[in-house]
Order: sequence, then C-alpha cells, then structure tokens
Amino acid sequence: MTDLGMEDSGRYRCAVEINGGSDVIIERFQLSVTPGTPELYVDQQEVTEVEGGSVIVKCYYRNTGNRKWCKIRDSVQCVWENSGTTEGKSVTLQQTTDATRGNVLTVTMSGLKMENTGWYRCGVGDLMMPVHITVRQQTTTQSTSTMTTTQAPTTEQSSFSPAAEPVQTDNTVQGPEGGKEKDTMR
Repeated sequence: MTDLGMEDSGRYRCAVEINGGSDVIIERFQLSVTPGTPELYVDQQEVTEVEGGSVIVKCYYRNTGNRKWCKIRDSVQCVWENSGTTEGKSVTLQQTTDATRGNVLTVTMSGLKMENTGWYRCGVGDLMMPVHITVRQQTTTQSTSTMTTTQAPTTEQSSFSPAAEPVQTDNTVQGPEGGKEKDTMR
C-alpha cells in the first residue's frame, strides 16, 4: 500500500495461500493513517549482508515504551532493552538521541548465518516496524598485486638476531662503478 491518506484508516484482512491454495491463513489488522512524521520508522526495510557479517538497523521513534527487536517465525523471539540473542546470534540494542530525528534505537546483529534470513520487527511500546534481512553466502575473490621497489645503494651492513630463523636473501645492488655486484647473505 502506498500513498495512503487518512481516509484509508480502518480494519483490513490479509490472506495468504499455503500449499498451492489448499490452506489459507487470514489475519485481521487495524490500519491507522496519521499526518506528519510516523511514531516509528526505519531507513531501510530490506537489508542484505554476507554470512559472517553484521547488520545495523536504526529505528527512529517518538513514542514511549519497551524497546525490542524480534525475529518473526512460528514463535516470536525478542531481545528486550539492551542485548541478548535471537537464533543464537548476538544482538545489541543501543538507545541514542538524534538532533533532527529524535530517539534512535540502533540494533546490531553480528555473526550472521544463512539461516538468519527472514523477517524481524523493531518495536517500541505497542508499535512495530517490519524489517527483512537477507544473508547471502560470502563469495571469495582472489587478488594478486605486485610491488616493485627501487632503493639507492647504501653502505650499511646487514645484521640479524640470533633468535631468528636463518634466512637466505639474494640482493643485487648497483656498485660504485655502475656494475652489478651480487651479495648473498646466509
């Protein structure tokens, strides 16, 4: 639903067909459209992150009440006020104030796994805002870089620590007459 006006306020039903339509779930809800800034909103309702990463969701709110972050499944699992876990993942809730947007509940979920994909709710008091998190498999990329260094000849002597493992280096330096000298250190 987009471009809602106050006249769209009222009771609605949402129906979902399951198993090709053999099962239907119907939920009723009350929609209230109010003018001005919403009491609770998020910047992004869809967030994507790679496995092992973290997501940060900022919930902006004007109302009061208990702050929570919930995973929506067959049963609802919530983290209240400060920190906890949902589906074995660490979740922290931090409350701050933004000069222009008011109260901010910053939700951080760390160590994401593919099974953490799904719907969550950011809640303050009786208000809830759904957020969908998609966790995708991390792709591996391999990069190769080459670095070339030019160094002026020096008269310094090489030294090594007796505790270090022996290392053989093969250095070619330009001698004073312009010829090349090979210096092997063992």
